Order: sequence, then structure tokens, then C-alpha cells
Amino acid sequence: MATNNDGHLTDTAGRPVVDFVWGNMPLQPNDERGVSNKLTYGLDNHQIAEAGWNGFPLYTPNTTGKISGGVAYIVVPNVLGFTTANAVDGLQDAEMTITTAGSATNTPISITAVARTASSATATVTATGAGAAFPVGTSITIAGLADATTTELNGTWTVTANATNTVSFVSNNTTAIAVASPTGTPTVKGTSGTIKTQSVAAGASNIAAAAAITITPWA
Repeated sequence: MATNNDGHLTDTAGRPVVDFVWGNMPLQPNDERGVSNKLTYGLDNHQIAEAGWNGFPLYTPNTTGKISGGVAYIVVPNVLGFTTANAVDGLQDAEMTITTAGSATNTPISITAVARTASSATATVTATGAGAAFPVGTSITIAGLADATTTELNGTWTVTANATNTVSFVSNNTTAIAVASPTGTPTVKGTSGTIKTQSVAAGASNIAAAAAITITPWA
């Protein structure tokens, strides 16, 4: 090889020599997706980088995706409460095979009590069967609250806790609410078009890339 006037090595055509693919930069591991049939790795060093150097510049053992025995594994994301489109996009990024089930029945449930402890933003509504109906992480819509202290809770919220007949969420204020029998006909339901359930639990890390998952949105 020769050098040009700037002192850079040149190839046989007189062009500056650069590292293949990566130019004059060190190897840049892909940190968006795990290794799968969507990514073609021609050299072992790319696989090593993907499997072990995800924490570059500090070495961090890979806990969000790994290769074992030639099989690529992923960590399943949590898409509860996402719109269907965003859930599909996130699961595609995780390289799963997605089926969207028919919409879940979404009948509004009557709210029979509302509570919030002073200085806490967590509000709780009581509605028969709410715990089973609204999993933690899902999106709910509350409507019809008409009492002076409860109207602020009408809107869309993310479930943070539930029990047999209660569901809780983080509201926008911290004043006390204690309404045992709300006036009017207040209800809680799943937020239409958002995901109620996913067939593979979020956080599962022993799932092979391209594994099947079914998501079910609220009607």
C-alpha cells in the first residue's frame, strides 16, 4: 500500500484505506435488537459484540438478549396499556411473531366508591370485579364522576394496583377523597384499543427470537 499527501494509507485505486463497514470507528454493536434472521452476521466478532458488549464502553454481561448454543434469545417487553399499533411495533422490534386476537369485551363497570389518602397521588375506585377485569399496567377510562372531589378523576389512567373489587392508579393531585356512594352513574372500563393481555409474560428472558405471542386489545 501507498500513502497520500496527508499520510493516509491508500488502496490500489488510490483511495484512503478504511475499516470495512465501520469506517474509521471501532466496531459498533447493534443495541436495538437481538441476533436473528433479520440480522446477518458474517464474522464471529460481531456475535461476540452483540452477546457481551451491550454495555460498551464498559463490559456488561448481556441480560437483555443473548446467544446460547446458536439460538438467539430475547427479553419479552411489556405492552399492556399500549395502543395496538404501538404494541405490535414494540414486539416486532423484539423480533416476536405477533397475533392480535379479537377485542376483549369491554363493558363499563359501575363505580361504588372512590378514595384517595391526603398527600398521596394514588387514587382507588371500587367496582365489582375490577381486580380481575383490569390487570396492573393496563389502561382504564373513568367517566361520570360528578362529586366535587371526584370529577378530576374522570379520564384515562394506568393501573398500578388492584384487588378483588378495586383498582388503583396515580392521579394528578394529592388532596383527600372519601366518597362512599358517588352521585350519578360513574363507571370504569378498559381504554378502547389498548392492550389488555399478552400471552407471554413481560420480562421472560428464556424466549427464543421469533417466538409466538398473542396480544388482546380492549374493544
